[in-house]
Amino acid sequence: MGIEHDYFGVIESDASGALYWSESVEAGDQAVDVSLSAPPQVTVSDEALEVAQAMIATLEGLDLRARESLVADLGTPASDVAAFLLEIEERFGAELSDFITRESGDLGIDVIRSLELLRVAFHPHQTGEGDTFVSLEFALAPDENDLALLVHLSMGGEPVSTDFLG
Repeated sequence: MGIEHDYFGVIESDASGALYWSESVEAGDQAVDVSLSAPPQVTVSDEALEVAQAMIATLEGLDLRARESLVADLGTPASDVAAFLLEIEERFGAELSDFITRESGDLGIDVIRSLELLRVAFHPHQTGEGDTFVSLEFALAPDENDLALLVHLSMGGEPVSTDFLG
């Protein structure tokens, strides 16, 4: 048994009762995989689904907010963003400039601006202030490497955390 919503339609549940929905959504000039999931035995409110729908409708703004969070982390040497940049520089070396799509002269900013938004995952059961309601996965040259940054935002769109996947 699933739940029904005007935008998402029927959100199916699997044998264990977990809810799952996914679709490819246009954001700017690219298609982004968007999913919504909740574990079994949890309540998903109509309000959470409405917020997820609104965020999907303004995916470019959500992308911008996540990138601003990444820029804010640039100044922290021990951050996952700094570790990601070091690893990207090590992996690509002089070829890194081939993957930079917008140049300002600041490598960190240029990499963040050149990241591709790959996936957006909503967790509508996590609605608390410090909970991860939505996660955005970014990568530079995803066909060339497996390095990624995950930016986690709250239901209010505030940054919760960032993870480097490498």
